[in-house]
Amino acid sequence: MTMAGKAGCSSVAEACLSEQRIVDGKAFPLVLTPTSSLESAIDACKLFHTCRDFLEQKLKEHGALFLRGFPLCSGVDFHAAVEALGWHTLPYIGSAIRTQVVGPVYTANDSDPDVVVNFHHEMAQVEDESSWPSKVLFFCETPPPEGGQTPIIMSHKVTQGLWMQCPDFMQKLEDLGLLSLKVLPMVKDPRYFSLQGWPMVFGTRDKKEAEARAKKNLNAKMEWLPGSNMNLVLGPFKATRNFGRGDRANAWFNQIVSYYTGLSHKVGMSSDQPYDVVFGDGSPLPTDAVATCKKIHEENSVDIPWKQGDLMILDNSSVMHGRRAYKPPRQILVTLCR
Repeated sequence: MTMAGKAGCSSVAEACLSEQRIVDGKAFPLVLTPTSSLESAIDACKLFHTCRDFLEQKLKEHGALFLRGFPLCSGVDFHAAVEALGWHTLPYIGSAIRTQVVGPVYTANDSDPDVVVNFHHEMAQVEDESSWPSKVLFFCETPPPEGGQTPIIMSHKVTQGLWMQCPDFMQKLEDLGLLSLKVLPMVKDPRYFSLQGWPMVFGTRDKKEAEARAKKNLNAKMEWLPGSNMNLVLGPFKATRNFGRGDRANAWFNQIVSYYTGLSHKVGMSSDQPYDVVFGDGSPLPTDAVATCKKIHEENSVDIPWKQGDLMILDNSSVMHGRRAYKPPRQILVTLCR
């Protein structure tokens, strides 16, 4: 264990976990623990407030922080920790199934335990940068008895790996970009737990307001289908994004693996086009390149089993995350910040 800092941050120390990696010479994630026993969540929040500049700097350097051993037990404690850090919280825009716990604290994903959530940047599909979270905070209230990790990867490693292994695919992405195709139903289809209706996605049942939000938040072209289903076309947009992070600049900023074979065609899209993401000219992505992308994800992932009270903070411009299948119960909470 090494002391993590000076000027008020000697109260935290660096620690090691077997699951950590060294990426570009830096621990990933950086694991931090208190140097002395803390009696309560109030003590932990005071420490976070004192060390917030230090934590922000370390987050930029390492891409992810994993805080273990702090006396946080509940969503209320997590909410207090978020407020102590003082970062501006943001609402979620997207189709993940989440339940509000307190204030800006939500369940991370309410999909069935056997559903694997593929690696992604949070709200990568959102066009309006003012609505986009630069930080994602996860908190473990109830760790699962088996599985359920929130795996993380350095996004630029995916970009680098694909240029090395699939250069023609990457060049075509550079030239054409991507289109994301979606059909959102008016009424959620209970057969597909992870497919949300557009009133839930856009937070309104008013068609004109939903159209306005689709344009503002996603820069999407849209049309209404029979049954008041919504057809959305997003893009073309770049598959990578440069956030000026030096060696970590070219983030793999898309959801190709998640959307490659989506559910949209089951509620209105032609079965002749069974993809939710295609090249910018409408042609399908090659199956072998998508499989290579998934392989690179797994080769670079860090999976740390959750313990109650764990707090993980991600730089959303550098790090992708997902969810492993698990045996319940499991309660992981999330807050989005800038």
